[in-house]
Amino acid sequence: MTTLAPYMFALLLLLPACTGHVFPSERCRVSARIESGTVCGVERIADGDVKYASFRGVPYAKQPLGELRFKELEPADKWDYYYATDEGPVCYQHDVVYGRLMRPQGMSESCIHANIHVPMEALPEQHPDVTLPGLPILVFIHGGGFGFGSGDADLHGPEYLVSKKVIVITFNYRLNVFGFLSMNTTAIPGNAGLRDQVTLLRWVQRNAKAFGGDPREVTLAGQSAGAAAAHLLSLSPAAEGLFRRAILMSGTATSSFFSSSPAYAQHIKNIYLQFLGITSTDIEDIQRQLIELPAERLNDANTKLIDQMGLVTFGPTVESPLPGVTTIIDDDPEALLSKGRGKNIPLIVGYTNSECETFRNRFEAFDLITKIASHNFLVVPPKLLFTTPPESWSNLVSRMLGRYSDGRMNMDGFVKSCTEGFYEYPALKLVQKRAELDGAPVFLYQFTFESPTSIIKEVTGLSYAGAAHIEDLTYVFKANSVLEGREGAPQSLEDLRMKNFMTDLFVQFMSCSKPICDDKRSLWPENNGDQIEVIEAPGVLRTNSRSMRQLEVVDFFDNLPSRVNVV
Repeated sequence: MTTLAPYMFALLLLLPACTGHVFPSERCRVSARIESGTVCGVERIADGDVKYASFRGVPYAKQPLGELRFKELEPADKWDYYYATDEGPVCYQHDVVYGRLMRPQGMSESCIHANIHVPMEALPEQHPDVTLPGLPILVFIHGGGFGFGSGDADLHGPEYLVSKKVIVITFNYRLNVFGFLSMNTTAIPGNAGLRDQVTLLRWVQRNAKAFGGDPREVTLAGQSAGAAAAHLLSLSPAAEGLFRRAILMSGTATSSFFSSSPAYAQHIKNIYLQFLGITSTDIEDIQRQLIELPAERLNDANTKLIDQMGLVTFGPTVESPLPGVTTIIDDDPEALLSKGRGKNIPLIVGYTNSECETFRNRFEAFDLITKIASHNFLVVPPKLLFTTPPESWSNLVSRMLGRYSDGRMNMDGFVKSCTEGFYEYPALKLVQKRAELDGAPVFLYQFTFESPTSIIKEVTGLSYAGAAHIEDLTYVFKANSVLEGREGAPQSLEDLRMKNFMTDLFVQFMSCSKPICDDKRSLWPENNGDQIEVIEAPGVLRTNSRSMRQLEVVDFFDNLPSRVNVV
């Protein structure tokens, strides 16, 4: 016992260098050799008993701790062997929407991790003497209002897609105050979360071949705030050449559920500093406190902020050029679109017909209707409040109330205004603008499928007509957090057929930049600014022109700011 003690002590001394993830090579049966070292994953089973290699919780950069809290990410430290079988902690957040859909394994600032899922036969380490053609890669940006969520397999299970011979990459990026607080300085420039996403895309370019992927065939996709981020990156020179096409699910760079105005960034920063108890007026002193305070203090203040604001607090903002800082958003997204930015990137743009039903519980818990009665400007999309003079707000309110209520807003009216204003209008307007630019093809869908066993209805406990926010996502990624807990058959036959249909559309778009590669009958034609493909049942595409209601929606929001002074 005593003779073994020194050796046991020496072994214990070695463990900190291997904390949680680094193990000897003999433990590494599924591996990939990337720029940081050998990463060790595990073999898992996808749909149809397809085997895939899963590398979870892989650092794609150095963790942003201490002085790096708000800075652009630095390269990851090197390692010999990194054991990546489990997802890391989620980034600091206060979740007000996902609930049961998320099963986080703790929260931390050390959250900069990617999850890479590869069909087993495509992994180069499985065929050391053979060079195989690289597979298409889907990089997916999770949603959550820029303030919460993660790339974990609880909601973003790769099993559906990876079984169809594509590589799936999800990841975490800094959120809320950590990811989007802007002081407009080199120390805290803002848009850190977007810079994380660019860092991840660059990492994918450098390491794609190690996982059997083709770096020339990267498709960027996202849902909700993740879709808005993906679209913003398509407009940014910082991401040029890092992906070939994009899929936007319920979000665009011009969505009005957030404001990219620097005035908004200043406003939300000031409110946040009050919650944090920082009263200094010296910018260097403020920055020092923000960098030195414990992360838990920052997150607690963010919790109070989101509980006051409702859903969205910090978000992307238009930047001023700063030395040593990669600029992501160099102008208002509307202006960038008008200039033709991103017009050569093929797009799928989608939304559901009952988007904001998913948020009804949150709106009720927030007591939104009572708050609107006291502060009626809350009926106006946030984006407009920071691009319209305050003296015009009363007219904006009158027009919104005139369309969505009888003068006093109720919950049904607000949910409808949220669906049309935050999601439907931006999608319709984006495809209209892209058609005018004569660039790469754009394909628009409206998802209306009413599942007999809807995951979102199960989680929210609500009953509503149509499909709500996140609902289409559950047929592209496997919501393991819900499906694993269901008794009996986890999905109906209709659900399984819709899953196959939606994933086929994704995989084909990843291959040929069209949702249906061999589309000789024009089942889904390129959008001319007027067409909408309605997905109402598995395998069914109904090509519609814009309805009278949709034309009214576009006209209303097009002219809402310009008519406020003549109401």
